[in-house]
Amino acid sequence: MRRIYELVALIEKEHSNDHFFANLKQTLEFAPEVRAQYRAYERALSILDLDSWNVLRNKALEHFIDHRLGQRKQGFFNQLNEAFAYEHLIRKGFQGVQILRETGKILPDIQYTDRQVIKYCEVKTVGISDDLIARRESMQATSSEIYYQLSAEFLNKLRSSIDVAADQLRTKGSNGLIYLLMLFDDFTLEHYKTYRKQVTSCIQSHPAINIHIKVGILGRRYIPKGSA
Repeated sequence: MRRIYELVALIEKEHSNDHFFANLKQTLEFAPEVRAQYRAYERALSILDLDSWNVLRNKALEHFIDHRLGQRKQGFFNQLNEAFAYEHLIRKGFQGVQILRETGKILPDIQYTDRQVIKYCEVKTVGISDDLIARRESMQATSSEIYYQLSAEFLNKLRSSIDVAADQLRTKGSNGLIYLLMLFDDFTLEHYKTYRKQVTSCIQSHPAINIHIKVGILGRRYIPKGSA
């Protein structure tokens, strides 16, 4: 995991009082599920061209201390998720794929060329719910019925994420691609068929033309809208 370890070394140098990655090697050795997730990140990161890697690495470092209550380093991992979008665009055959630097202005995350036309991609992560974080912290028992279908709150969060991404794409005057990495509360995906129907209905009703949803960090479940 060359690029993962390169990034971790820089983090440990710049944030010497933060011990988030202190036992990473031991964790990867003894926790196969965690190892699989980091390998997925390494695979995507290894595809990046050198300039894009340098840009994404710096963006991840800048957001390393961004936290969500109950979910440490969310901002950091959200930046790394741009590598999955980059990987997707490369596999679709687009040229000139390039992760863009942050400039302090509202801009998309990635630039690419589609049949000699420069387009842009905005990457968003739709993470687990606040309710799940609260249940984890309280250790309260809950009925499995809460996982039967996606809540109205989750679907509203999905629509809001697409709205924000569409606004960021419009800063460049192009529809481009909205790429979402989606993490469901029910990580087992026992009710994925129902979730997929709900998500598909949601994105089909949205005016954005091209949306690509990657379900989870692992696996090859995707929910697309459009051709990109």
